[in-house]
Amino acid sequence: MRQPPLPAAAALAALAGGLGAAAVTLWLPLGPQDPLAGTLAVLPPVLAALYLIHRWGARLGARPLSRAGSAGELAALCLVVAAAFARPALALPYASEALAAGLLLVLAHRVARQVLALRPLLGRRLGPRPGALFFWLPLTVYVAILPWSAGHRQPDGDEPYNLLLAHSLAYDGDTDLANNYAAGDWRHFMDRPIAPQPGDPVGPHGEAYSRHNALLPMVLAPAYRLAGKSGAQVAMALLTAALAWLTLRLARHYAAHLPGESLVAYAWVAFAPPLILYSYQVWVEVPAALLAMAALDGILGLAPAAAPAPWRWRTWLAIGVPVLLLPLLKIRFILVAAPLVALAAWRAGRQPGHRRQPLALGALLLALVGAILLYNQRLYSNPLKIHSWQEIDPNRHTLLEYLGGGLGLFYDCAFGAFGFAPIWLLLLPALALLVARRAQLPLHLAVLTLPYLLVVTPRGEWYGGWSPPFRYALVALPLLGIALAPLLAGRRRPGARALIAGLGAVTLVLSLLWLVVPGWTYNFADGRTYVLDHLGARLGSDVARFFPSSVRPRAATWIWPPLSLALAIGGWWLPGSRRQSQPAGPRAPRTAWPGAALAGIAAALAAAAALPIAASRVPTRVVELEDPQVQKLGGHLYPDRWVIERTRYRGGWVLRVGDRVQAPVVPGGRRVRLTLTAELIRNQPVPFEVDIFAGDRLLAVWTPVRERSWETLTLGPFAWPAGAPLVLAAQGPHPPGDLNGAVLDRIDLAWE
Repeated sequence: MRQPPLPAAAALAALAGGLGAAAVTLWLPLGPQDPLAGTLAVLPPVLAALYLIHRWGARLGARPLSRAGSAGELAALCLVVAAAFARPALALPYASEALAAGLLLVLAHRVARQVLALRPLLGRRLGPRPGALFFWLPLTVYVAILPWSAGHRQPDGDEPYNLLLAHSLAYDGDTDLANNYAAGDWRHFMDRPIAPQPGDPVGPHGEAYSRHNALLPMVLAPAYRLAGKSGAQVAMALLTAALAWLTLRLARHYAAHLPGESLVAYAWVAFAPPLILYSYQVWVEVPAALLAMAALDGILGLAPAAAPAPWRWRTWLAIGVPVLLLPLLKIRFILVAAPLVALAAWRAGRQPGHRRQPLALGALLLALVGAILLYNQRLYSNPLKIHSWQEIDPNRHTLLEYLGGGLGLFYDCAFGAFGFAPIWLLLLPALALLVARRAQLPLHLAVLTLPYLLVVTPRGEWYGGWSPPFRYALVALPLLGIALAPLLAGRRRPGARALIAGLGAVTLVLSLLWLVVPGWTYNFADGRTYVLDHLGARLGSDVARFFPSSVRPRAATWIWPPLSLALAIGGWWLPGSRRQSQPAGPRAPRTAWPGAALAGIAAALAAAAALPIAASRVPTRVVELEDPQVQKLGGHLYPDRWVIERTRYRGGWVLRVGDRVQAPVVPGGRRVRLTLTAELIRNQPVPFEVDIFAGDRLLAVWTPVRERSWETLTLGPFAWPAGAPLVLAAQGPHPPGDLNGAVLDRIDLAWE
């Protein structure tokens, strides 16, 4: 049977998708508060979009998708949807979350097949303009996950203020938020009230302004006016899909001869954390990355001096506009814009026809920065708004602060890229390969990001504050993704196959978790994560100690970087048999693929299984008394969980008279020396002491004297009974009024 032409098919698919969404919304037995209602309502348009992408791609020369695979996906989808409607009768715990994960798995399978099918569209070399399908495919995915992920997490961090600014611009036409706070306009996009942040400027007539720049809210305002919060989130999905498309376009400057590998790198960036987590959230980092990569693409594509003058100026306009918009998006992006101008001047200096333009762009950027600083001085009485010049003074920071923040962006279990998507560990051999080949990408990456990262990494909130992971380094994500392309050319090595399969399997599981439970991507700066807290509480042992944290440095913080570097580089180039070591050509044998891949997955499963065993057998060296595996009978957390700049405080547990804590201990010897770090809080002129037990056996009594001063007390050595917990109990008189107490930070255990 003859198929309809593509425009007619597009119209029919769009009509079917719209009617399907309306039918789900109006007639199917799901209330508006059902957790899967939005996801099922958007399912028909998503299916229509995926069908159109397949048809469009096939018309352009993409490989057709197998009918068996499509039939299997459709059957799995029908089963999940049927189970979704049967949930009320089944009343199973976590049924909605399990079904959401099932829908995501079906979507991931379809997207993986579709990405591979689009490979012929790239040809033998990457061209300057990838097809629009490479934009529509990630956009479809982002829209598909939006109802669930956005519906299960309130806007947080900077998001509510960006949305409130968008609301004010859309309905009032100004940035004065005084009337919006008074009217409670936050109710249009969240349930929790918000108030002006400390340091927000106030006008002479009571105007309330936000510290956040208005550029992103201005972009979102039209979409917000049309569809409220959902419209703004779809607009962010559009920007994120544009960034994914631009990543593939940018790859032609670094890996034009590797179109297949660049396609995998593009998919890596578009569909793996952290970018997919930002696709529905209102943060400035995605627009900043989009502007920076657009300017870099223009710089790397500068036409020769023989090009016509209008073409040259058009190129420089494509470079200059993003560069000048970066500081307007956020003042710290001046540190990205300036290196871009320097890189443009360096490349243009080699072409006589382009020498004046970078000078003009530099002058414009300098004038813009001066205007921003003057404006901030007038409005905030501070050219840096709420920040200080001391924060960007490198002499005020130690090398350890730079190292901790820099490693934390990648390794920190709560905020780092490797912790949220271990597949990014392949950056280690990828960058090593590029440096060995003296490729230009590492140089461009360093020029673009080092000035910026040298300012943000030593800060107390190097991790981005209350935000999703990898926030401050997201601007470099497209280049990091492209860096993988040359490495993937050697993916047929057995070690490479094992690493890709093992790390990929773990990343898939974690990605499902972050999308199904989106609130778990916002971790507190306490050295742990929601996942590790749940594991520790369930197992009754300290699991977090095996994972690196730059917020709470521990042995794992310094062990993991060199260990992972050695394992990733050594594992990738692990030699195989003589036959497997043959150069990989278009017809290279693939018989070892399943064995090596299965070995990698088995290694990942073995590591997961070994974690609870290690937690119960590796000797306890440090007890952090606020951790979830420590049983508390009274007391409270210190500092408060929502305190600003939490890293400035020692984390601890406040033990008042009559309170008691009990921590599990895995002995590492027969005798132990204890080192207690604590601070006395005296509210009454009466004695106070902390009794320290090994199970029921009293070991020592600490009687603090100095108030509000951290003390370090070394006790022992003591004989330690096998299996005994560490118990601390606060004792003393308790007259009426506030009780005496102590903040207990940690206890170090040195075994003999």
